[in-house]
Amino acid sequence: MKNNILVRGLVFTLGLLGTQAALATDLDLTILSAGSPVVQVLPGDPVNYTITGELTDAANLGLAMFAFDLTYDGGSLSPASAGPSMAPFVTPLGLNNPAGFGGTPQGGDLLQIGGAQNTIVNTFASKPIGPVQTGIALPGSPVTLAQGVLMAPSQPGTYSLRATHLFANVIDPSTTGNPFWRVLPCAEGTLSELVIIVGDCAPELVCTGKPNSLGCVPRMVWSGEASLSSSTGLALGVLRVLNEEFGAWAWSTSAGTPNPLGNSLCIGGPVQIEAISGTSGGGGSPHTTCDGSFRFRLGSAFLASRGLMPGTTVYAQCIYRDPLAVGQNIAYTPAVSFVVCP
Repeated sequence: MKNNILVRGLVFTLGLLGTQAALATDLDLTILSAGSPVVQVLPGDPVNYTITGELTDAANLGLAMFAFDLTYDGGSLSPASAGPSMAPFVTPLGLNNPAGFGGTPQGGDLLQIGGAQNTIVNTFASKPIGPVQTGIALPGSPVTLAQGVLMAPSQPGTYSLRATHLFANVIDPSTTGNPFWRVLPCAEGTLSELVIIVGDCAPELVCTGKPNSLGCVPRMVWSGEASLSSSTGLALGVLRVLNEEFGAWAWSTSAGTPNPLGNSLCIGGPVQIEAISGTSGGGGSPHTTCDGSFRFRLGSAFLASRGLMPGTTVYAQCIYRDPLAVGQNIAYTPAVSFVVCP
């Protein structure tokens, strides 16, 4: 930690050397994953992220120095790596802390990601020794400062990756690098965050089955996950329904009120109906046994065609004909809910 503080001070000195009055320049940081500020993943999935920087005005010659911390409330971070254009800020061309450009791990966070260019035009020490590059992160030309990979927590929920404690400097527009490059202070601009939504896509029961006219309680079963990237998707099934009867699957994106009597849907509206081709099967004359079953596969094509995007919660239930049931002559199976995954 002592070495880190010393180098932080040296980097800060490089950034302040020859400073004049501050300009109205800020550095904005944007954290994205696959181009989005919000990512939806499964527990334990790796999440790639990039951190881009862009100055708010062009009254300078670009970044001279920057450093910031990263915090993540979903676990511990591993050191980041420099962006493709960051070589002038990385030792030995530039100068960063002893733990590396990607930051010092401490308490799960990363401290002092970044570095400084060789604005002192050093030629006698082993570092920094690189030539200064101008025009970095000017408005309209954001640059990737750092990138990394974090792990999604095992517990479903919403988590954030945030940048904090940003300090930076820009190159004075009147300087030429002879005998050195003067720099100007740069203020902290907008620091966006990356939101990581960790979902458990496995279905769960939202209401239990009730006996049909033969006294059989239907059972809901499933396999797979509802995912836009899955080759198999989610397969739902109900067992122990009346044989040789017609049915349909009902689904909604709204939760309903569980019905203890089991004589109506327990999913919310508006309800979408998917017709089932054929009957429930089973042996014997219609509605004389409980050997019937219905199946429903929610593959990626189905999800996309219904506009069911990742993060959407879906509620599904099967209904089928029960000629001996009192009232509507309809039986209701258990209902499940599940989250659509990427």
